[in-house]
Amino acid sequence: MTLTGAAAFAVVAAVGYLVGSISSGYVVGRVYRNVDLRAVGSGSTGATNTFRTLGRGAGLLVATLDILKGALAVVFAQLVFADGAGRPIAEALAAVFVVIGHCWPITLRGRGGRGVATGFGALLFVATPAWASAVAAFAIGLAITRMVSVGSLAAVAGALAGYLVFSATGWVSFHWATLAFIVIGGLIVYARHLPNIQRIVRGVEPRVGA
Repeated sequence: MTLTGAAAFAVVAAVGYLVGSISSGYVVGRVYRNVDLRAVGSGSTGATNTFRTLGRGAGLLVATLDILKGALAVVFAQLVFADGAGRPIAEALAAVFVVIGHCWPITLRGRGGRGVATGFGALLFVATPAWASAVAAFAIGLAITRMVSVGSLAAVAGALAGYLVFSATGWVSFHWATLAFIVIGGLIVYARHLPNIQRIVRGVEPRVGA
């Protein structure tokens, strides 16, 4: 594309936010059973609340669509910055803003999801090895506790640890912008999970299969 400089970064950020603001959970809830996920369960429009409210099929569909949102935003950034040193920055910018858009969508007056699935989709195209370690950490956390929230929080730690380890060993090239996305995205995920963390501390967080 012909966009350059600050304008290109602004477009990448704006597109990322708007893509993130497309609420898969809200659309699937309305189409599935005319349910507004913001008014049921945890009030989140993410995959976990969809799963608990509308069932496994709807939950898997929302998770898939949310992952695709994150991937799409980063791929768009890669197309805009096909060459040049600005590409890692553009990828990270798109990744951060697609997570922000998912969590605080303009389409739903700022009431969105937790950002995990969308972050997974973005991370897959920003730093694939770190994505693999995040998925592994999610699976381990979920298997041990049967709490999706614990798996999600473990995934953030897995992504950060994986990126630092893989960078140190040369599996991936270190870039400050990629690290910034992992840290900022992780902080957003943790912030969105504060109610879950409080329930975990009190011992009342719902478990899968319970």
